[in-house]
Formats: sequence, C-alpha cells, structure tokens
Amino acid sequence: MMKYISTRGNIQPIIAEEAILTGLAPDGGLYIPTTFPQLIETERLRELSYASLCAEVLAPFFSRITKAELEEAARQAYARFSSVPPVRIEKRDSFHVLELFHGPTLAFKDVALCLLPHLMELSKKHLGISNKSLLLTATSGDTGKAAMEGFAAMDGFEVIVFYPRGGVSPLQERQMLTQSSMNTTAIGIEGNFDDAQRGVKAMLASDAFHRRLKARGREAASANSINLGRLLAQIVYYVYGAIHSTEMPLRFSVPTGNFGNVLAAYWAGKMGVAMEELLVATNENDVLDVFFKTGHYDARRELILSSTPSMDILLSSNLERLLFEEDEEALKKAMTELERDRHFFWTMKHEGFSSGKVSEKNVREEIRKVWLEEGILLDPHTAVASALLRERKKKGIIVATASPFKFPRVVLESLGERIGNDPFEELEILSERTGLPVPASLKVLADAPITQNRVCMPDQMERAIWEVLDV
Repeated sequence: MMKYISTRGNIQPIIAEEAILTGLAPDGGLYIPTTFPQLIETERLRELSYASLCAEVLAPFFSRITKAELEEAARQAYARFSSVPPVRIEKRDSFHVLELFHGPTLAFKDVALCLLPHLMELSKKHLGISNKSLLLTATSGDTGKAAMEGFAAMDGFEVIVFYPRGGVSPLQERQMLTQSSMNTTAIGIEGNFDDAQRGVKAMLASDAFHRRLKARGREAASANSINLGRLLAQIVYYVYGAIHSTEMPLRFSVPTGNFGNVLAAYWAGKMGVAMEELLVATNENDVLDVFFKTGHYDARRELILSSTPSMDILLSSNLERLLFEEDEEALKKAMTELERDRHFFWTMKHEGFSSGKVSEKNVREEIRKVWLEEGILLDPHTAVASALLRERKKKGIIVATASPFKFPRVVLESLGERIGNDPFEELEILSERTGLPVPASLKVLADAPITQNRVCMPDQMERAIWEVLDV
C-alpha cells in the first residue's frame, strides 16, 4: 500500500485518497510518496489509449481507487478535450512540442483539473466521506478557470478562486468572471499571486478555519498544485511524451513559475522515464533560475508583471517537494527562513536540472521566429521554454502550456501585426493573419455575462470566504 508523508515531517503516513482530499498537510507541508512505482516496458505502454495509460501509470499510487475506476475517470475527464488523445505532439527535426492546451480552458492545467474532480469524488466514496469539499485556489492566470470549469456543477464540491486583480491577461480574467456555475466563485485581490497563495496556504494550515468549516458540514482542500492529485495527473503526459518521442532526447524545456509542472516531469523520471535533462525556464521573475545556478533562493524583490502572467511568481511552492528529497533537515530550516526572511541558501546540487531566464524581448522574438521558420504559433509562456531550448543549441521537447489565442495582443505584437481595440477584435485579427481558427471557448466570451464581481484585500480573504458561503 503506497503511503504519503509531509515534507515537514510531523504527521503519520496516509494513503493517496486521504492526501488528495486534504491538499495541504496539517503541519503546513506538502504530501510526497514514500516510494515511486516503476513503469512497465515502453512498447506495452505505447499501445495504450491515453485513458488506459493514465490508469496504468496512476494505479500503483492509490490504495482503494481501482485501475478500472481510474480508466473510466480519465475517459470522462478527457472527453471534454478538443483533441484525441487529449495531449498532442507536434514534431520537427530539431525539437518536438508537447501540446497540453486542448482542454476546455486552453491551458495545461486542464489535464489535471479535469481529472482531479473524479479522483476526489472516488476518494470520498471509498473513504465514506459525505461532507462537502471546499476547494480553495490561488491562481496566477490559468489554474482558476481550469478549477472552476473542472468542478462546475459537481455535487459535493464548491470552488473559491483568488486571483491578482490586474495581474492576469484580459482573457484569463474574462474566463473566470463569466463562469456561471453556482458552486464556483472568483475573487480578485488587490495584491499579487504570492499574496493569494500565502493566504490560501495560511487558511488550509489553520485548525480554527478547519473547525469552523467542519461545523458547517464542509472539508477544505486545494485545487492548486500543492494538491498531490494535480501532480500525479501531470506525470502521465510526461510518460506519454516520452514513449511517443523516442527519436528525440528526453530533454524537457518547461516554462515554470510554481515548479509543479517541472516537478511532475522529475517524478516521471523517478518512475523510470530516462530523462536526459529538465530545463527550468523562467521569465524575468527569475528566482528559480538564480536558485538553480547559485543555491540562493531570494524572493526579496518586487514582482514583475510580464507577458507571461502564469509565471509571475516569487514563491514557488512545489520546490519544497524536491528539496525534501535532497535533505529533509535542511529543508525545515530553509522553509523557516523563507517564511521569516523571504530567502534561504541551499548547498546541495540538483542532478538532472538546469535553468535559464528569458527576457520579454526574447519572448517576442521567439514567437515570431518559430512561426516564420516552423509554422508553429506559440503562446508567450511556451515561447520562454522554446527560447531556452534554442539557446542551449540542443534537441529536446518544448512543453506548450497554453493556446496562443489566450494572449492575442502579445502574439500579434510579436508577429509585427496591428493590435485591436479589445481582446476579441485581436482574436479575429490573429485568426485572419495566421489562418488558425479562434477557439470556440474564447469566442463565446465576448457575449457571456459577467457573473463574478468580488474584490478584497489580501488580509480579507478569509472574511470573503464566509461571505461567499453565507455562514
């Protein structure tokens, strides 16, 4: 039976079904598996459908959810995607692009957040839990809408999303503010993503908050990548990318902010995927690049609002999971220093990782270059990963995390085209100039009514939750 422990080391081991429903460990740490199962041979895996592959990869992590249940959950989750299989690989001689944006909100978060509701529902069934689950989420752009869409209208689940007002793209914000399901709420905060993430983690670590919720028939969890279920679902697409890109070195270039996506690739490596290198690709908020190069994690700086808002993060939660594996005792000291002083030093080396920063100027140059030379249209986040791989002059796999149509103004500017008066005009211009269709889920936003209008300060987040729940 697979067990999970906290990175802070102060709880008894639990099973995956319990960890997924909890999100953050009670001691403030993140759940990690005590061991990693090994994959079966590649040839057999390559013959499987994506839903079957999902079940094959994930079944050993669970104690009560069966392989058959996992396959059916994946089949239902990915039936909502516009692509079969739900992830695609665009191949060129010197690189491949692993496209993860064919879900309902056009971002890689859909791959995990369409499956997570099914995993949580099955976990509740097997554990005999009847209380409602309140999913608290901080988003830097894509997680919020993906969580709202994934859990929309699901019995027994409520979702409250906090996002930095003015710190996400216009279309990302519009996607959240037009969500009409009664069990989902988006709240803009007058702060940045780190403020939102800090507030959510503080509430999830608060005994008083959990007691008050429990008295009202609710259990709290998170849909952020601090939730174990998110990372497990993400492992699958790295396995898929590896077994269907055998002609390409397994060097994944991953646009990174909160470190969850690249950590999932690392976990795939621990299951037997022969990773050659993981490139941690950062934007100008380069705390992770500096850390991997110097060992100094330093968040004592102003956050830069960039053309890649999903990466505008200074406190990368999932790094904690990697550092725990390297040195458990040093991690405790580092996390104390990070919470108190916003920086720490780390002396151990990180095998298999390298990193790089890509400037705003280079993001735009990369979008233009890849479109003109390869006929592939990149969103700004994916351009960060592409530019870093190109800089290394090595072959590899670029992880494409969002549709370019989510960021039409940046893409149009990069291509040297005129911009429009609003995002919806820009969608049409981008489609006209590239010959690519505007995704239907974005086109309908123009006429969709605004259903969400809540705003609060970072220190008012908990009060805002009680107002939403009307308790």
